[in-house]
Order: sequence, then structure tokens, then C-alpha cells
Amino acid sequence: MPVAVLHASVARPSGRLGPLAVEAPDEDVFTLAVAAAEALPPESRPVTRVDLVGEFPPESEWEILEALGTPEASVHRSPPGAAHLLETLRSHPDTPAAGVRLVLAGDVSALGPGNRLEHGALAVAFRLGDGPGLSFSSIASHATSPATPSARLRLPAAHGAEPTPLLLLGSEARVASAARDAGGLGYAPGIVPHAPPGTGPAPSTPTAVALRAAPPGEGGPIEFVLAALGADRDVYAYGRSTGRVAWSEALSSATVALAAPPVRDTPADLDLRAEGAYVPRPRYVENLPSRWRLLADHCGACGHRTFPSRGSCQACGSAEVAPEPLSRVGWIVEAVTTVRPGAQPTEFDRTVGLAGAYSVVVARSPEGPRATFQVAGPSGTVALGASVVPVLRRLYPMEGEWRYGRKAISGPNSSG
Repeated sequence: MPVAVLHASVARPSGRLGPLAVEAPDEDVFTLAVAAAEALPPESRPVTRVDLVGEFPPESEWEILEALGTPEASVHRSPPGAAHLLETLRSHPDTPAAGVRLVLAGDVSALGPGNRLEHGALAVAFRLGDGPGLSFSSIASHATSPATPSARLRLPAAHGAEPTPLLLLGSEARVASAARDAGGLGYAPGIVPHAPPGTGPAPSTPTAVALRAAPPGEGGPIEFVLAALGADRDVYAYGRSTGRVAWSEALSSATVALAAPPVRDTPADLDLRAEGAYVPRPRYVENLPSRWRLLADHCGACGHRTFPSRGSCQACGSAEVAPEPLSRVGWIVEAVTTVRPGAQPTEFDRTVGLAGAYSVVVARSPEGPRATFQVAGPSGTVALGASVVPVLRRLYPMEGEWRYGRKAISGPNSSG
């Protein structure tokens, strides 16, 4: 059985600028990709390969593996765009039968002429492995001319007993013309929204989300075609569905209304040293398993869980401890305070300047340990007794890079 797309998930940013969903000050393509990956259903098989499709910075390669706890996986990169994404999903590298592969597609918002925001941001995660799902046999890409918006479909005639499903993705003019052509070629056209709500015509993720409309293939294999019709290039993917792909969506934080497009970082923006609690980079990296993956030390002698990890039991002092991840859901807020502009540590000056006051909470995990989290989004969005979920976000820039950690957002059953 060929490697197929088994599961998929979507992560949307919390920033809003007009009709578009854009990165909040503490979000970027890395945090969105991690949120999408963490929204996939649990999987016992190890991840052996991670493909990044989009404008991921170089440091994302090791950061993704660290955040997902997959240090042995290989990382491969592809540029943004429908053709690159579909080719990545089509390729079948050697994947051990006991393992799975992740494809993470991410788009960030982009400015066009006149500093006009052309599209928003989005991330989509795919899990591939042995099993029923979506697979692709071939990809075709053809250049088009903006002067011919009604260029004809470049598809061979379909000769099956039933019309072949054809997913059409593109501008209204292009898909209307293509739908008229499709019937005469033996296809059953279905028009997919040009872009997910709030995203706009981003390079990669609209094509990724369009796969949600693929036929389920639950009654037997179904051949289908996806046509992504662009302004300068048309991409055709020939696929086969042998089962329904399970789609999920990452939990979002409270909406952050922005007055201007997200700021692009410069070296000077990142080359900062806090005047407050400075954390040297080696110590920061050493603590990432706890900071990013919520790993605690579970004591084999007394059963106590120590968080963050210290290498020994905080209760009895035993060194007989084993790493154990704390839950990412079900944390209960036991204390909350608001940090207003002027009271923040200097490393948070940029975030406060863009988003204003923020809240800090002390929350208890279902396993018992407590932790302190900054709240993602506007202050006042969580209350005492509320259920929160720790999500990975930007904290502050320091020494040429962003530092990341877990922040709290309202949980699915929160009363806050």
C-alpha cells in the first residue's frame, strides 16, 4: 500500500487586520506549524521525516524537531507554492513501516504594492503513513499568461464509467471557465473556495485546505484530480482516495486586533539583551524539553512529579526519575494578575508596545505540578478557575533570535 495522507489539521493565527487573519505579535510560521502538528490525533508510531513547505527560517529545522520531540527525524525543505506542496505529498521516500512522515505547510502574511496586505497567514499539518487515505500518482505544472484568464484546462479526457471528480481551485473567472470545459472531458467539477476564510490567496495553504474536499473513498478507491489554477501557473495533481482523511483544527487564542501589518524582524530587532532576568542561551536550550514540551521528572521512588525538570526529585531528592510529559489540556487557573504598560520586564517592551497589557497566570496541571504562564492575547481573557491550554508562542527577542515558550489560552471547556 502506498504512503497516504492519513490525518490533517489546520492552525489559524489570532491576529486580525481588516478581513484577514494575520500573525499576532507572538506568532510566526514556526509557532503556527507546531500548533497544527499538535492538533493531529495521537499517534504511537515515531516520526521519521518532517517536510517543511513555505518560508521557514533556517533555525526552524532544529526547532521543529525539538518542539515535537522527534530528534531522530530528518528534515527536508521546499519553497512555498501549490506545486511544491503537492509534489512533497506525492513523493514516497523510504519510510519505515513502523514510522510516519509529517508535512508542515506554512504561509505568513505578505505586503504587496502600496503596503497593502495581500494575504493572511495559516499553517496546515499532514501525517502520512501506511493506511487508507489520499495519495498522488503524478503532478503536472504549466505556465499561464495573465493575459488569458480563461485559458483552457490541460487535462486528458477521462474515460471511466462515471465522471472523474475534479476539484477546481482559483479565481472566480478561472474556475468558472474550467468548470464549463470539465464536463465535456468526462469530469465532474467541484469548485473549492479560493482561500480559507481570512487567509486570502496565500502561496501554499489554500491548496492544502482544498484537499479537505477530496472524495472520501470509503466505498472503494476513487480517482480524482485537483486543479490549482493560478495567475501565472496551473498545477494538476492526480490523486487516489482509499479512505476518509480525519481533519482537525488547533485551538485558537482570543482575537488580537492589530492597527498595522505584522512587523518583519531586522537583525537589530533581535539583537537585544534583557535588563531584567537574563537567561544565557545554553541554559535556555538546556531547558527546552520543559519549556516547549512540558516534560516533568516522575520519581520512581515516591511518585512525585517535578516541573520544570531538575534531574532529581524535588520531594525526596531521589535521582531515580524519568521524563514524563504533562498534559497539554485541562490546566486550571489558580492565580491571575495583569501586567500593564510600564510594569513589564524590558524584554517584553516590543510585545506590550504592539498589543498592550497582558495577563500572567499560575495554573495546575491534571497531574499536579503548577506552572506560571503568560496569557496569549489581550489581558482579561482568562479568570480564576478557568481551564487553559499551554501553547507554544514567541516570548521575546534576545541575542539574535526569538526565544519561545508556552503561553496559556482558554481551553475548550473554559468559563473564562
